[in-house]
Amino acid sequence: MIRVEKFYPLMVEAFNENKTFSFPVKGSSMRPLFKNDYVVTLKKIDDYKIGDILFFRRDDGAFVLHRLRRIDNDILYIVGDHQTGLERVRKDQLIGKVIDYKKYNNKIYYLKGVKYKFYKFIVKFKIVRFIFSHIYK
Repeated sequence: MIRVEKFYPLMVEAFNENKTFSFPVKGSSMRPLFKNDYVVTLKKIDDYKIGDILFFRRDDGAFVLHRLRRIDNDILYIVGDHQTGLERVRKDQLIGKVIDYKKYNNKIYYLKGVKYKFYKFIVKFKIVRFIFSHIYK
């Protein structure tokens, strides 16, 4: 598996050319929506809203894919669907926004539709994320 640090320059180049960029997910913070090796497609962030899944870089250099829960002036509060604690992120840390993903069957799933909207609605509740964190270890 190629680490994000290796393909990050290619991602930036794609975004500068208004193209999308896809890569496989690693980690459990966005379960049950994303499992390891699902492929997410990102686009450059032109705008964002509560519920969007954003890709950002922490101050320690780690790359993270989490959902936007709250906006407070220039601070964004982001959390994984599998987590309960909100993380503060600055706008300058944002890199891209997820527009779709592929499961192992290579079918593309767009982040819209009734089932996804229902899922997005229920994960905004901390108790649901708490339950996910205990089910999907």
